[in-house]
Parts: sequence; structure tokens; C-alpha cells
Amino acid sequence: MPKFKQSLRIFRLWITTSFRAAPWLMTASTVLVALRAITAPAQTYGVSRLVDGIASDRESTIALGIAIIVGGLAVSFIADTLGWPLQDTAQERMAGRVHADLLDVTTGIPGLSHHERPEVADKLELVRERAWRMGVGAEVLLWAFATVTNTVTVLTLLGSVHPVLLILPLLGGARIWSAYLSSTRQQKAWEDSMPQERLVDRLIDVAKDPRTGLEVRVFGLGKVLLDRIFALQTERFDRRVAAARWGGKVDGAVRLVFGLAYAVAIIWVVARARNGQATAGDVVLVLLLAPQVDQMTGGIAQNVYWVGEVIRSFSRYDWLREYAKQNSWRSSRTPAPERIREGIELRDVGFCYPGSESAVLSGINLTVPAGAAVALVGENGAGKTTLVKLLARMYDPTTGRILVDGVDLATIQPDAWRSQLSAGFQDFVKFEFTAREVVAIGDLTRAGDEGAVLTAIGRGDAESVVAGLPNGLDSQLGKKFADGVELSGGQWQRLALARAFMRERPLLLLLDEPTAALDPEAEHRLYEQYAEAAKVAAAETGGITVLVSHRFSTVRMADLIVVMHRGRIEEFGTHEDLLAAGGRYAELFELQARAYR
Repeated sequence: MPKFKQSLRIFRLWITTSFRAAPWLMTASTVLVALRAITAPAQTYGVSRLVDGIASDRESTIALGIAIIVGGLAVSFIADTLGWPLQDTAQERMAGRVHADLLDVTTGIPGLSHHERPEVADKLELVRERAWRMGVGAEVLLWAFATVTNTVTVLTLLGSVHPVLLILPLLGGARIWSAYLSSTRQQKAWEDSMPQERLVDRLIDVAKDPRTGLEVRVFGLGKVLLDRIFALQTERFDRRVAAARWGGKVDGAVRLVFGLAYAVAIIWVVARARNGQATAGDVVLVLLLAPQVDQMTGGIAQNVYWVGEVIRSFSRYDWLREYAKQNSWRSSRTPAPERIREGIELRDVGFCYPGSESAVLSGINLTVPAGAAVALVGENGAGKTTLVKLLARMYDPTTGRILVDGVDLATIQPDAWRSQLSAGFQDFVKFEFTAREVVAIGDLTRAGDEGAVLTAIGRGDAESVVAGLPNGLDSQLGKKFADGVELSGGQWQRLALARAFMRERPLLLLLDEPTAALDPEAEHRLYEQYAEAAKVAAAETGGITVLVSHRFSTVRMADLIVVMHRGRIEEFGTHEDLLAAGGRYAELFELQARAYR
């Protein structure tokens, strides 16, 4: 029963998506497709009436036959003239609707867990890679309806000659069975080869991406990448070709049996006609229906494959919708606070990334007062960036809780919470938009405010970057565009920092190595800007600043320094307190200070 309900839900999703994308176009196309489907068998019946009329010299039968033939030609002309443009337009609308829905569903998942789990990533890749098959869902739906209409008409005509002839389409049903087996095997081959396909796509991206081009050439990785891509593609190709060959053999054998059976049927009808048990028109009808029956069964077989593909695609889409629904954090309904009055408390927080049993964070207990500036320090892999992600609620803790003014962060609406955040990251995104847009998207509510954009650029120390662009803020960035301007790593980072400054009074400012591409002098100047902004935010909203940095000249500006080691907090306090304690922080500070002497 659950599978039946799921099948109904998927079929309903297919139908509603098709008609919702273009309701009037789909309705008109359905009518025209039905008319087009019955014209060929109807004209065949008209020819049989014409032959019978001529053989028996009956003018009424001749006139009926001619009327059916001419009427069929007229209907076919009208259906073809109007139907194909309408159908193509409906298909385009369907494709647009599907891609828009996919984008809406995937971007609507608030967390990042689906990016961390290989089995989910494979399914998502399959959904995206096969999305075009949902796009042709409207066409396949109309095609299936036409096939059903054509099948009913052909069966009616064959039954009018003799009920025994209805066995022929049943024998043709074996082609449907073979098509189903073939499509199932080919689909399994596709799904089994998805890990290789996903890896091939990533390796191709590495081979052609300008950002990786330098290292690919320096280390001579070109041939290694090509050999790896070729080996993966060969493995994928062999698996899929084997499935296609098996399907071709089965289909060929079934068609041979069907062809022999139809030849016997024609001989039998001719013998009946010679014995006066059938008319000449009946013989003509069966002869002309022969290719139509083959076309009908072939059409059904082909429809089985494409209907199966579309249903499987909508099944994956349905899975994605259900996954998004289950991971939507819809139970988080508490509004985000307008200001932080007490602070943020991490109470026995632990975290494992999805699909991993290894704890990245363990037993984190920390209280950050409202308005404080906190620095996280420690070696690579200590868990600093993971802790930043938890504070931004990209994930929920595996164990423990994060409390904001005593309210569990897991109960706060994720979008509302993030609307109160701002962030700058080491791995910033190079958005290839105009310079204005690259900065303005830091706060979409003020994206059209020229003054806000210019202020953010000033606070991010990016005036020199904008001044050097040919069209200033309206300059297109990125080499992929004909008039695009490529920036250096430091210039991109300055614009990313300006983007982080677009939100004037964030409750939580997350800075994860945001100045890694800048020189120490520029970094110090920017952190003075951040410190000033943090003081204003602290006074007005109780805003908290969390800084991750390896440069202790910057870290010492923080109110609270947290030293992390192997996913745990080893010590915390002010710069002076930690130096006096003589622990890990003092050791790391001395090592770095010695390097600058």
C-alpha cells in the first residue's frame, strides 16, 4: 500500500506539474493529439469501406469511405498545423517550470548536510543530470495519451474483422515487456555508474578551470587527469553498452516472433475471404493495419521506456522534495532576536559531519557575553571553522545545545537568524557579477542603496579596486564575459570583505580568515575597521564578533581568546591572561613572534 500511494503521488506530481506549467496549452494539445492519433486507423477503415463499396458497387459505401479518408486528411492537417507548435511551447514551459522548481527546492534546504553525504550527493547529481527528462514530461504525457487513443482505435477495427485478431496486439505486448526489462537494466547501469560520472565531471572541471590551470601545468597533471577520465568513462561506457546490447537482443527476438505471427494472421484472413467469410475490404483493412499494429506496439514499447524514464525522474524529484521537507527545519519557528541581551552559550556541544562517526567537536562549553569580540585560534583541523558553521546554523550540533539569550538556536527560524548575521570567509566566492552587485548582495534589502554600497566599499578598503575598474561599479567581473575584468586574489578578497560590511548592525559577525590573501599591514587596517564596527554593533544590538585567525597581532585585539585543540577547548581568556598561563597559546604566540624578529 505505501508503494501504491507513492506511485499515485508521483503520477499526480507529473500530471500537476505538466498542466500547472501551461494549463491551456496542455488542454488544447491533448485534444489535438487525440484527433491525430485516430486519423491513421480511421483512414485505413475508410480505405476498406471504399474497397468494399467498389467490389459491391454500392455508392453509399464508396461515399462513406471517401468521406472518412478526406475527413481524416483534414483533421490530420489541422492537428499537425496547430499541434506541434502548441506542444513545443508546452514542453518549453514544462522544462522551465521543472528547472525553477528544482532550484527552489534545492536552495530551500537550510543546512549543508546534503553536500556532505556521498549517497545523497549521488542522488542529487542524478536528479540534476536527468532533470531534462522531467522537462519533456509534457511531451511524453501527450505521447502516452496518443498511444492509448490509437491502441483503442486499432483494437476496435481488428475486432470488427474477427475477435481472434485481437490476439495479435496481445502478442505485440511482449515488446512492451521486453522494453520494460531493457529500460530497467539500462537504468540500473546508469545509476551504478553515477559515482564515476560525478568524478569525471569534477576531473573535467579541474582540467579546464583557469583557477587550477597553473598547478595542473606545473605538476604535469594533464596526462594523469586525461588517463583517469578515460578510464572512468570506459568503465561507465562498458557498463551501459552491455545493458543496451542485452535489451537489443531481447527486442529483436520478440519482434521476429511477432512478425511471423502477423504473417500467419494475414494468410488466415485471405483464406477466409476466398471462402466468402470475409470481404475484400477486411483483407485490405488487416493488411494496412499490419504496419500500424507494429507501430502501435513499438510506440507503446517506446512509451514504456520514456514513461518509465519520466516516472523515475519524477520519483527522484519526489524523493528530493521529501528530503527537503524532512530537512527543512520547519519545527524551528521561534523568531530571531532583534538584539542580543545576555550572550551566546555553547553547552556540551559535539559534532560529527554527516556520514562520519569521527567527532570534529567534543564537549564544547563556552559562554560569549553580548557585545564581545571572540577570537578562535588553534592548528589546522582543530575545529574552528566547524564551530563557525554551527554558529551560523549551517548544521545543528550532534550533541549539546547552542543557546542565544537562553533560547536554543535549533528552535530559531534559520533564515531569520541568518538575516541577522554577516560573514567573511577565507574561501570566499568570486561572484562574476558587476562590481556593484558583488558588494550589494551582502544585504539584499539595501542592494539598491548607492550610499550603502559605497560605505561598505570604504569599510572593506576596496576603493582602490573599484577605482581601477574601467566602468567603476558597473564593470563586469570575470574572464568568462567578453568585457569582463579579472581581479587578483587580494582584490577579490577586498570586495568580499566589503560585502561582509553591507549589513551595518549584525547580531553575529563571523570572520573566518577573511584577510588571508592580504598583507599584514592591510589586514591590520581592516581589523581596525572591524573592531570599530564591532563596538558600534555591541553598543546598539549586543552584536558579537567571532574571529578566526592565525595572526596573533590581530587576535590579541579580542575580548576573549579561545584556544582549540583536536576539537576541544584547551584554554580561554584574554591575551594577557593566556600569556601569563604559559600554555599552548603562549607557546604559539612565541613561535610566531620569533619568526618576525
